[in-house]
Amino acid sequence: MEVTRFRRRAFIKAVSAAIGSIGLFGCGSQSSSASGAAAGTTPPAAGTTPPTGGTSSGQPIVIDAIPPLNFTGGIPGSRSLAQYVRIPEGYGAPTYALSGTLGPGLSFDTQTGVLSYDGSGNGSQSAGLALSVSAEPLSVAPQSGALASVTLVSAVGGSLLPWTFGQFFRQGDVPNGRTIVADLPDFQAVVRNRWPDGSVKYAVLSGRCDLVANLKRTIALKAGTAAGSVALAETDLAAAAPAIAVQVGGFGKVALSGAIGAPVRQLLSGPVASEWQYRLPVPNDAQLVVWLYVRLYKGGRVEFMVSIENGYFDYTGATNKVAQIVVSAGNQVLYDSGSAIDIKHHTRVVAAAGFSGKLWVGGDPAVIPSHDTAYLQRTGAVPAFQATSINAAALDGLAQAYQPNAQHNLPGNSLGGGGDSPSIGWLPRWDACYVVSADARAYKSVLVNSLAAGAWSTHWRNGATNKVVAYADFPATKKPAASGSNYGGLNYRSSQYGTDWDISHGWLPGYTAYLLTGDYWHLEALQFFVKWVHYSSDVNARGNATGLMVRSLQTRGTAWALRNCGMAAAITPDTDSERAAYANAVGASLSWMRAYHTNRLGLVLEPDQASWGDPGGQRTWMSDYVVGTVAWILDQRILAGAQLNDAQAFMQWMGSGLVQRFSDGSNLNGWHWMYQAYSPVVSPAAFPANQDQANFDANWGIAFTRNYGRQNGRDLDTPDIKAYNWTTPGNLATWTSATAFGAGYFEYGMCALAQCVNQGVAGAAAAFKRITAASNYNTCRASLANDPRFGIAPRG
Repeated sequence: MEVTRFRRRAFIKAVSAAIGSIGLFGCGSQSSSASGAAAGTTPPAAGTTPPTGGTSSGQPIVIDAIPPLNFTGGIPGSRSLAQYVRIPEGYGAPTYALSGTLGPGLSFDTQTGVLSYDGSGNGSQSAGLALSVSAEPLSVAPQSGALASVTLVSAVGGSLLPWTFGQFFRQGDVPNGRTIVADLPDFQAVVRNRWPDGSVKYAVLSGRCDLVANLKRTIALKAGTAAGSVALAETDLAAAAPAIAVQVGGFGKVALSGAIGAPVRQLLSGPVASEWQYRLPVPNDAQLVVWLYVRLYKGGRVEFMVSIENGYFDYTGATNKVAQIVVSAGNQVLYDSGSAIDIKHHTRVVAAAGFSGKLWVGGDPAVIPSHDTAYLQRTGAVPAFQATSINAAALDGLAQAYQPNAQHNLPGNSLGGGGDSPSIGWLPRWDACYVVSADARAYKSVLVNSLAAGAWSTHWRNGATNKVVAYADFPATKKPAASGSNYGGLNYRSSQYGTDWDISHGWLPGYTAYLLTGDYWHLEALQFFVKWVHYSSDVNARGNATGLMVRSLQTRGTAWALRNCGMAAAITPDTDSERAAYANAVGASLSWMRAYHTNRLGLVLEPDQASWGDPGGQRTWMSDYVVGTVAWILDQRILAGAQLNDAQAFMQWMGSGLVQRFSDGSNLNGWHWMYQAYSPVVSPAAFPANQDQANFDANWGIAFTRNYGRQNGRDLDTPDIKAYNWTTPGNLATWTSATAFGAGYFEYGMCALAQCVNQGVAGAAAAFKRITAASNYNTCRASLANDPRFGIAPRG
């Protein structure tokens, strides 16, 4: 590759020339098969079979011919070289490299493959550059029936190290009557959820295997038949004699030994691992309870979590408690908080350091899984993302170790404030980073931020059932009982943060952590937050015990409440009766919303929004949140009958409106896709009549003309995606070419549109293709390596 930079008004030119380093070589469109060789080794010759440990697809990584790349001298710009690299499915995140010396003003990002020019210098030439790409295969050599894989790494290494992780499966991959198997002597799969056709949806997988310290070992997962074996029992746990005890300051000490034989519930049962949940009331306090989640492995190692909860739903007068926490096993201290922890009312604190929240008897094997995230995105468990890698700086900025009551990456006091937050989106930033990269730093952050959510006073457990409070438990009760906000439990806080957990800015707590680990604590985290929104809402607005989520004051609040409840319905175990209640709450809400919405724009409204919002316009981007959420919920297949029909019809109605809002210039009845707005006026009437759907415009073209003073037209069909002009948004001539995707109105709509493609909305695929065909799409897409949240792609 030759790069030449000239003075202003001249150009920097690049032509293709590439010599592979690992998994790739060639010049122009030449290519070779990829291998699992270590960096610096020679890859196999073109056309050879990948060695054992290579990608299961056996397809080569290809560098296409790179056309001339032009920069205007003196004007900063960037070009993505990654767009000329084709990486088949089955590889991890790529790393790009340019060998040779770049001239002044030029830089290259090895994570994104973006070549940047800062506009400086007086002219020079860089020649003899070679582009190379490395990408590690995600799975082992092809195995018959292999569905997905997980890669395990232990920091300590050893023989028969135990481990557990969660795995979501695509519908039909593991048919009814079969289970998940792996080529390991010690392996089990505990199925917790099934798809409507009976195939496995979600399972918790446990095993033991030899691991060399810091060396990856990949486990292929297949559908098969497991041999019958005797499950580990509580008598085995008692025989292991873990002697676990927890001292909660002056409030007293509790021990596991007194609870064996009387678990609240059994969470896992199998020959490799069994797990139980125990309730240990703290002797000298009516509020405090120690919850132990204890997992026994074959061979005798014990993995456990200590969670101290303060206050039940039906406990009056709950107050904060201050205590030093010490956890021991026999004479060995496994955790000591060192100083007193302020345990706020209706919060829970995990007694552990590090990222997992776990303690071990018999030694921590320090195993971290790396999921096959390409497969995970195909299952529907998480959105598919446009990003293919995450920058090291973004990963390094994620929280890595849990501390009780620490904010970590959560918004804390800023929750509810204006602007973007890393927690906002269909997935928060840390979850999305893992779904794209499967990086260990992101994995740790997913768990740490889930544990950190325990600091919010949102944890209501029914004292009679010892479960997360159910919809039907207290149908006529609101917390707090005082009148006020219809959502969020205004003024009900523990003083940990100066704000409430506001659903309009609320994230998805616990979901991805549970998805990856199978740890029940994280599932409860999600359930707690769903019930917080329910019980802090007006009794009539929520339909008593129905769980309606239709009056959240802001449309985005409705979107995020639906998302959280929908995901709870998707992964709460099928044996839990409350799973159906979560699904019914979602289905009833979508049926209500279908009946309520009568406008011709496909625009989702909140009935009470006029009391807080812009009396002149409608927040289309909040509507986009609902569109994407409903599409994701439909992916989960949690609804049936009339509720499913209503949800699908509502989805198509919303989607058709969004497609019209992403029209090109040929559609005079549509809004031009490049020029999304914050709060467009969609009615000729004055307030408050403009809030009446009967007075809304007949099509988006009318609204476009009103907002921009001109009709949609072909002259607006420029080849590039536009960046929102915050200074003069009404003057389309001042909008410039976008250089990145971020948290913006265009991106929110783009994400929703991608999910419309998944649901087969007419015209959605063509509308999304307009985005990907834009001249600056690859440049914008490359920026998602910094933050992938608002770069959702159509699945597949």
